[in-house]
Amino acid sequence: SARGYRGKRTMSRHCIMILGAGGRVGMQIAAEFLRLGQDLVLLDILAQSLLEQKAGRLRNDAYLATGACASQVRAYGGVDALDQARITDILAAESPNLVINYAIPITWDATKRLPNYAQISAAGLGAFTPIQVVTPLIVGRAIADAGIDAHYMVGNLPDITVPVITGIAAAGGVKQPACGAGNVGLNQVAFRRQVAQELDVDFERVGVALVSHHVHWVAPREPGYSNEAPFLARVSLDGNDISSTFDDLRALMNRGVVQHYETAAEFSSTTGILASRVARALLDDSGAPHYLHAPAPNGLPGGYPLCISEGEVHLDLPDDWQPGSAVAAMEACHALDGVQSIDADGSVRFTEMARGILSEELSFTLPERMLPADIEALAREQIGALQRVFENQTT
Repeated sequence: SARGYRGKRTMSRHCIMILGAGGRVGMQIAAEFLRLGQDLVLLDILAQSLLEQKAGRLRNDAYLATGACASQVRAYGGVDALDQARITDILAAESPNLVINYAIPITWDATKRLPNYAQISAAGLGAFTPIQVVTPLIVGRAIADAGIDAHYMVGNLPDITVPVITGIAAAGGVKQPACGAGNVGLNQVAFRRQVAQELDVDFERVGVALVSHHVHWVAPREPGYSNEAPFLARVSLDGNDISSTFDDLRALMNRGVVQHYETAAEFSSTTGILASRVARALLDDSGAPHYLHAPAPNGLPGGYPLCISEGEVHLDLPDDWQPGSAVAAMEACHALDGVQSIDADGSVRFTEMARGILSEELSFTLPERMLPADIEALAREQIGALQRVFENQTT
């Protein structure tokens, strides 16, 4: 929808911990919060001196942008996001109000440099669930072990990883993420921008309610992806439903994604801003409702229109949209992204196509079913398989 924040645009002072803080998204989130005067704890594998330099730059930027920057910033460089004991110790010492994970052992951008990237891409990002889920799962365990009361957000492929972690968390010992940030928000704002452009009307007059998955973000942008994944969309102008005036809502959404974002990873700035909006909503205890689009609310697959108030996350679907139908559509998207299904205990069943592609292109055996206990070992094996391809490329 076109609805945004309602209420005072202020927030109490909190402490936010960002893992993967030295990356593009992590830096954008940090920048947003420094301009709001929030205290930060930054963790990254980067060397301490470099992370401190980045933190110093962001504090200078915040001062120049706002005329003030009283935020406390503590940087922990050289921290391996797979080191649960180290992360637990830092969490216990800092006791943040919110933990945001964007750390990942190996980035998808690195995979794009491989000569067989087009073939690998066809397996879907979900085929790399072991790598994507291992860090946020370890961080979720560390939050539980530290015994702190903190909100938790996950940026690593949340459409899939948050449902996995939620299933595992049901058995105890893991903090369940509230939601993620990214894909559906990227899709929705691009969709709105495209509608406004094609109708030649002011952006603020346009509303888009959207239930979508990250496959809808990557399909128009990446090789090998099916562009048939189901979604729900409603377009309004001045509050009136005009969806039927468009012949093809999928094509309209695709045009928005392609026309309003570059082919590289500059969209990371949008993701970071979306993440900071979700985080502000979670931390706002004023009772004001925040209306936005975000993935994986309360462990659901895919992304939805949401209302966040008093730290609670709720679906904000149009009245005639059934939550069960929306969730079923998002579950169907998984199968076009390498994941056949996610079991109630957090086990993941992969598609035959994804398994075949990874076997052929990476000499890596993706199991038919990945059990929670196998995630870390499989992640390390998958990382090793990618590293061998990189090494073979340079020798």
